[in-house]
Amino acid sequence: MASRAKRDLSLAGATARVRVPMSEPQLETFYRDVFLPLVRRATWKHRLSKEDASDVVQDAFVLALEKLDSAKNPKAWLVQVVDHLALNLNRKVLRRTQLTSRWVTSDRNGPASAEGSEETPVE
Repeated sequence: MASRAKRDLSLAGATARVRVPMSEPQLETFYRDVFLPLVRRATWKHRLSKEDASDVVQDAFVLALEKLDSAKNPKAWLVQVVDHLALNLNRKVLRRTQLTSRWVTSDRNGPASAEGSEETPVE
């Protein structure tokens, strides 16, 4: 019975927390103050180009419009989101590079080896 009471209390606490969105002027000021420093952070820390870094930060702000809570620390949340998006972008670029190099080397060597040359029919 004690576990049910704890569960009921935790559910009541979860519903009591309400996201406090920022007003338009607050959001605009926040965007101006935080955008360029985040772009610099993404370029230096994650070694992204300026264009990729600004795209990552812009994506983070799009997520922030839905999920940002002004009652908490929005700048810290946004920094964390930018870091995660930048890491995901770097992983995607690395995967594409590896796949492209595999495709290019298999094209140069002619048909793929006997083990992997079995093609599945396309329906």
